[in-house]
Amino acid sequence: MSPALMITFSELNLPAIGAAALAYSAFCGMWHRQFAFGKKWENAMGFSRPVHWKETAIYYVVPSLSCWITSFALFILFDLVKVTTLSQAFYLGLLAGIGFGSAVTFTNAVIPTMKRPLVFGSITGSGHAIGIVIAALLIFLIPD
Repeated sequence: MSPALMITFSELNLPAIGAAALAYSAFCGMWHRQFAFGKKWENAMGFSRPVHWKETAIYYVVPSLSCWITSFALFILFDLVKVTTLSQAFYLGLLAGIGFGSAVTFTNAVIPTMKRPLVFGSITGSGHAIGIVIAALLIFLIPD
C-alpha cells in the first residue's frame, strides 16, 4: 500500500475490478427483471408499467457506474484490511453488502411516495448484498 492510504494506478487490479463490476451489475439487472423480482419491485414503488414502456439508457448507465464505483471501493478495502483468504473476502463482501448496500437501500426506500418501502428495501437491498458478495469474491479470485 502506498503512503497515506493511497493506492497507485499500477496497484489496481483492473481485470478483477472490471469483472466484479460487470458481474455485480449483471446480477442486479437480472434480479430486477420481470421474470425475477421486477413485478414485485415495481409494485412496491407504486409503478404501473405503461403498455410500450421502455427503459432509457439512464436505467442501465447509472446502476452500472455505481457497480464500478462499489467494486473499486471494495478493491481498496481489500488492500486496507489485507484480505488473504476466500472466507475473509466473503465476510468483507457480506459486511459491505449488508452494512452499506442494504442499509442505504432501506434508508432510501422510506420516502413518502414509496408504496411498500420494506418490500422495496428487501428486494433491492438483498440484490445489492448478494451482488457485492459476488463482486468481493471475484476481486479476491482474479489474480493481479
